[in-house]
Amino acid sequence: MNALHAHFDWQKQSLPLPIERMLDDLPGLVFFIKDREGRYLWVNRTLVERSGRHERAEVIGCRPSDLFPDGLARFYERQDERVVQTGKPLANLLELHLYANRRRGWCLTNKYPVFQLGGGGCAGVLGVSRDVEPSARGAADRGFPELAKALDLIQRRIADPPPLSELAATCGLSSTRFSELVNRLFHLTPKQLVLKARVDEALHLLATTSQPLSEIALATGFCDQSAFTRHFRKLTGHTPGAFRSR
Repeated sequence: MNALHAHFDWQKQSLPLPIERMLDDLPGLVFFIKDREGRYLWVNRTLVERSGRHERAEVIGCRPSDLFPDGLARFYERQDERVVQTGKPLANLLELHLYANRRRGWCLTNKYPVFQLGGGGCAGVLGVSRDVEPSARGAADRGFPELAKALDLIQRRIADPPPLSELAATCGLSSTRFSELVNRLFHLTPKQLVLKARVDEALHLLATTSQPLSEIALATGFCDQSAFTRHFRKLTGHTPGAFRSR
């Protein structure tokens, strides 16, 4: 994502042609760059089609509320505001998208803050979504509406990770059923999913702040720096200090 940011021309609002073609040609993938007000600066062909437009120029300068139904648009815009205000990425957001025929389907979305050069604050949002289930019946069978609630809770409780029982209860599911759904979608256990979200947050804090490791450990729900270092190295192959120094 940093490489894409570096290659984006903020004045011309364009990417190098080979990158644009690649992002346009990837099936089942939505890619976009927005300014801090939530207006699209660049979108790939898939998003143009799903917004019901024909040309990229028809989408540039619009907000989600100009293109999508109110319920979906408000959801997307709240996410964008959260990324801009906190300066933190959002990962593995399970959300509804519109397809070219205006059917709804489920996707997993990641959104990242884009910072101004020289430390001028957050300039916008870069996002990518991949399709995971275009069928409404398939989404219901795989428990996507329920899982979306759990993923939102995990993101809001990074510093105080919810246990399996609470996540399952949030979804209205048994712990066993919830674990089955998580494993089917993410190929992880619920415990691994929560840990991954916490380490993702730690990666962001290490890369974008000067907070001491002990503070980052507490901010991501670890009891002490030693536990933080152990789990971080297991998932990334580096200690927190080594990652920051790189």
